[in-house]
Amino acid sequence: MTMESASTTVDASEFVVGLARQVSGRLAPDESEVFDEVAELWRAGAARGRTPGSAVGFGIDEALVSAIVLEAVAMAIREILGLGAEVARSRWRRWRGTERRATSGRELAGTALPAVEGRIVVPAAQVARLREVSRRHATALGLDDAAAALLADALVGAIHLPEASSDDDRS
Repeated sequence: MTMESASTTVDASEFVVGLARQVSGRLAPDESEVFDEVAELWRAGAARGRTPGSAVGFGIDEALVSAIVLEAVAMAIREILGLGAEVARSRWRRWRGTERRATSGRELAGTALPAVEGRIVVPAAQVARLREVSRRHATALGLDDAAAALLADALVGAIHLPEASSDDDRS
């Protein structure tokens, strides 16, 4: 099977939710019963603009690990893959502390990411940056270093590195 025949796309929002489900299951297995509700709120953008610890609906606290993981994965994907026109401006505002740009499932829904067998395609040169960005977002959102490292490892493990084409082998 060639890479071309295995290539597909995945919906960015669904990729984020799937990966967040796996990571949350490892970090906070007791939240598995409410994960779907948290994911639905995230998809709808209902948690945007709320301060950490505030209720997001249905008695769910935004400080849940699942909500943090969803947001950290989405922000890392959005930043690394350059999704959205405001990425650079949002980074500057976040760096200055004037804005925390949340990423909702609505923003990512319908965004097709290149994928191979359900794993998003990220160039090898971006892997270290993806790991660093996801760790940074995770710790900024409240995960401890060990949990942020687990999230970063899971995100890197969920990507596909494109194989070098035969044209690259020619000298």
